[in-house]
Amino acid sequence: MNLLELTALVGLVSVAAGFLGALTGLGGGVVITPAMVLLLGIDLHYAMGATLISVIATSSGAAAAYVREGFSNIRIGMFLEIASTVGAVCGAFAAAKISPSILGGLFGIVLLHSAWISTRGRPAPRHAHPVQVLHHHQ
Repeated sequence: MNLLELTALVGLVSVAAGFLGALTGLGGGVVITPAMVLLLGIDLHYAMGATLISVIATSSGAAAAYVREGFSNIRIGMFLEIASTVGAVCGAFAAAKISPSILGGLFGIVLLHSAWISTRGRPAPRHAHPVQVLHHHQ
């Protein structure tokens, strides 16, 4: 496979991942990393690094649309952003020290857990406490 073909395939996978990530909220990394490693034969460390850069752009674009439509809680989003950044820095340092086979196993476990959670039905909605309902209607 030459560079042009690889670029085209990565582009197609990225478009599909961005679409699925924005639709499901899972993040394009759930699609991009396995596709780059399993379908394109790219080293796991390189795939993870490229995916993280890609997810920044995808998340920014989707976030702008969600904020514009009023579907986002900015306060919670900012808290998650700070906490996620701290976790990402720690994870990046750890990933550089961990072998690709262990990283692949961890990634597989996370994907299987996500799939299992996705197949379970939605929990029944919890009813508001009567005091909350009273205050809401005033």
